[in-house]
Amino acid sequence: MTRKSRFGRFISVASFCAAFALTSLWSVKAQQNSNFTGTIARIQEGSEGVIAHIRFEPGARTKWHSHEKGQIILVEEGVARTQVKGGPVIELHAGDTIYASPGVVHWHGAAPDKACVQYNVTRGMVTWLEEVSDKDYTAAPKK
Repeated sequence: MTRKSRFGRFISVASFCAAFALTSLWSVKAQQNSNFTGTIARIQEGSEGVIAHIRFEPGARTKWHSHEKGQIILVEEGVARTQVKGGPVIELHAGDTIYASPGVVHWHGAAPDKACVQYNVTRGMVTWLEEVSDKDYTAAPKK
């Protein structure tokens, strides 16, 4: 599934896992690997990420915030919501993944009536801002 939005783009779970594996599992800078064609390289300089595995109860959400080097949000269970400042609310379901580009102000959490579990990978500093208003949070999701 690929859909474009102001938030970034949806990426497949396979793409997420491949990207995570390439940046997280190999400890040498460049190597030949029988599972890939060509030479692969682990990016080491400043690429460490922070992984969070979070359960948001119905109605729970973050404050507005941005990430210095971006964030990947993978919804493992339930129904999630997210929004870029000034954009529409986007509803995500189990298996959906979305990317927040560096510096993009956004929030994410559960739907008002459904919990969700998110697996988030973040790089760089987080800048926390104000709370998300009920008006923004309860806006009808983009179809």
